Amino acid sequence: MAMNIMRTAAFLAAVISGHVIAADSVNVSVTGNIVASPCVFNGGNSRLDVNLGNIQATNMVTPGSLSDPVAFDLLFTLCPAGTRSVTATFSGTPDPVAGAGYYKNSGTAENVAIAMTAMGSDALLGTGSSLTQNIAADRTATLAMQARVKSVAGGATPGTISAAVVLTLQYN
Repeated sequence: MAMNIMRTAAFLAAVISGHVIAADSVNVSVTGNIVASPCVFNGGNSRLDVNLGNIQATNMVTPGSLSDPVAFDLLFTLCPAGTRSVTATFSGTPDPVAGAGYYKNSGTAENVAIAMTAMGSDALLGTGSSLTQNIAADRTATLAMQARVKSVAGGATPGTISAAVVLTLQYN
């Protein structure tokens, strides 16, 4: 009887190990990202209006004429402790005459384009441009900006000025 138990055990071991030898191996790949949490932009308002005011058409007659810049801030508050910086990437419709660094006016004024720059910089922030700002110790960040109108060809006509610029925000 002990011999039958041994034979049965040996048979079961052979059958089980036969299945292991014939088994397929499968690799499971687990991926993911830990991402920085966002700050609160513009007090929780996802819209920021920049009013360039009234610009005299007579000041925009000469080719290359520029309006006075209007300052505004991109303000980020309540940034979580793990968030170290914010990068804003700009996009919109480029102006076909002024070039890729300028945004096309969709208002009724003609022969003008809209320019955006960081305060204290002449570098245009057209479509595809980006700015990065580190988060301060008080968990805020401010990107000081300015916008203005340029008449590349001159001869700006009276009318409205309007451009939609979309900011894509990335937190690191």
